[in-house]
Amino acid sequence: MATAEPTLLAANIKFHTNDDDKNEDTHLTVVVRDEEGNIAARIDDDFGLFKDQSDSGPFDLELLNKAQKAKLRSGTVEIRIDPENTDVWKFNYFLDLLFTDESHLTSEAQGLRLSEVDKQQQFAIA
Repeated sequence: MATAEPTLLAANIKFHTNDDDKNEDTHLTVVVRDEEGNIAARIDDDFGLFKDQSDSGPFDLELLNKAQKAKLRSGTVEIRIDPENTDVWKFNYFLDLLFTDESHLTSEAQGLRLSEVDKQQQFAIA
């Protein structure tokens, strides 16, 4: 008998702010998409100030569908800011996706920079 493909059970993201903070009124959006571009999970909020040299999170993403692990393995995570005025945020992130079989997929990057000019970046899930 074939085992069912594991599906997304939970998702969370953590940030480490490096030497340039995220302003308290800068809106942050994180979207996880499967290989077909379907949104599996997302979160968006201002979250307040992320101070220099500080950790923020983990923040739980809202699950929008029970995406299969196989389809998320080739998926993406998009991180976007929408500042009220000007803001440059320098940071690292770690995304953890937990599946029904208790396995994980992750995505992480260091030395990132977002601003009112370059508002978003997209990364692979591994």
